[in-house]
Amino acid sequence: SSAFPLPSSIKLSSTSPTSEFETMDSIPLPKPIAVPPGTSPVEEQDKLNPIDSSCTILIVGATRGIGLEFVKQCLQKGATVVATYRSSIPTSLQSLATEHPRKLHTLQMDLSSETSIQTAASTYRSTVTDTHTDPKNQLITHIIHNAGIYLPGTSFDGTARGPRDAAPMVTKEILMKTYEINTIAPLLMVQHFLPHVTSRSPRLMPLIAFLSSKVGSVDDNGSGGAYAYRSSKSALNNIAKSLSADLANEARVMLLHPGYVKTDMTGGKGFIEPEASVAGMLNAIEATDATTGFRFVDFKACLIPW
Repeated sequence: SSAFPLPSSIKLSSTSPTSEFETMDSIPLPKPIAVPPGTSPVEEQDKLNPIDSSCTILIVGATRGIGLEFVKQCLQKGATVVATYRSSIPTSLQSLATEHPRKLHTLQMDLSSETSIQTAASTYRSTVTDTHTDPKNQLITHIIHNAGIYLPGTSFDGTARGPRDAAPMVTKEILMKTYEINTIAPLLMVQHFLPHVTSRSPRLMPLIAFLSSKVGSVDDNGSGGAYAYRSSKSALNNIAKSLSADLANEARVMLLHPGYVKTDMTGGKGFIEPEASVAGMLNAIEATDATTGFRFVDFKACLIPW
């Protein structure tokens, strides 16, 4: 990764126009973006990669909260959306599918089962293919991996420590289940769905965006606790970094922090609404093309130190 060369006014991406003769070989591989500990500079977010009718977006974990809001806003931008659900389609998602029969497709995928992930990937084409679907829009241009869990059992020993109140003690079972969904499943998903991704042009490479969390930042951890969730997101961050290197000629990879959002996961106690969080994260996604380095950025365009 880079040292910390970014000036106070941070510009991460080129805004030069795309040439019709441009090839992937003519676009230099961008360096990953790292920012100094204790800082959170704001990046400029030019719309280099607009979401529009040429996009097909796989949204993993799309039945409520942030995931459902991603579905809504991507549809509003004209994209074709493939929304995954774990076991049954909730009324909220089914209603959207009824409103957008040509643009919204649903796909069953249980992230606790690699067999389910593999099956979802193998049946993907038949899921999105119908008489109204342009064959060009059957390949995925964006993957937004939103799904994750935050289980009870967050403290070291059940007692109040430091700034944290008493809470149930973390256990091996809680750790392993959290890693299974938050860390392992995203990697398996990319392994199985990568054959279905496509570039719209050399500059508009496929984009894989993982929703991480600022609590996964080692630098930001000043309060302790949340052992399973913190470590699962830290591990996801490292997996995403490896993917950004391994898939450098096939896709761009980024990490997103949604903020403390009012959802079921937070018990409605967040500071911001899903609409604002998702709009901000989509700005970051649309500011990412083949010239943009791997980075960890929040919904307010603030870069997050590792």
